[in-house]
Amino acid sequence: MKQFSRWFVQLVVVVAITPVQAGLNRWVDEEGHVHYGDAVPSEYLGKDRAVLSSQGVVIEEVNAMKTEKELTEEARQLEIQKQALIEQKKKDLRDRVLLDTFTTERDILMVRDARIDSIDSQINLTETIIKDHEKKVKKLRAHIENIEKSGREVPENTLDELKGVTRQLETSYHYVETKSQEREKILQSFDQDIRRFRTLKQARKKK
Repeated sequence: MKQFSRWFVQLVVVVAITPVQAGLNRWVDEEGHVHYGDAVPSEYLGKDRAVLSSQGVVIEEVNAMKTEKELTEEARQLEIQKQALIEQKKKDLRDRVLLDTFTTERDILMVRDARIDSIDSQINLTETIIKDHEKKVKKLRAHIENIEKSGREVPENTLDELKGVTRQLETSYHYVETKSQEREKILQSFDQDIRRFRTLKQARKKK
């Protein structure tokens, strides 16, 4: 017990006579010279610096304050990474759907052909309607021309009928164009799916 008391007193004395050293700061000036000190000059507070322990070991790195341009660029890069992650997740999901939905390429082709046939039927029906309306417009214009040649006034209902059929024609033309674009996109999408399906199947075989 006496030995422990003597050791404890010695420890207290050592601690009492050992100076308490606060962490030192290390910074670099504009000329590249390294400086050390308890306090960092105000002009260097916003720049890179390091805090050292009493043994000279770096215990903290303080980064320089970023400019508005740097912060904007950092935010832009983060947004790019975020979008890339979202796209990758979409791609992974599409891969799983491909493998879970289809067993062979033939299955994909059957689905593709069914969708193309449906669109082709809609286009064909609309084109038939277009031909009928074009004939009607032709007759109405000829009728109106004969009335005008005879010096008579064209009835308002005849003019309204021509306007109505013309609008229907424009709508039908637009519909066929839209469906044709949709048809092309479907073909492109399924071509990509087939190529991706082959790649995924080959990868599974290798595993």
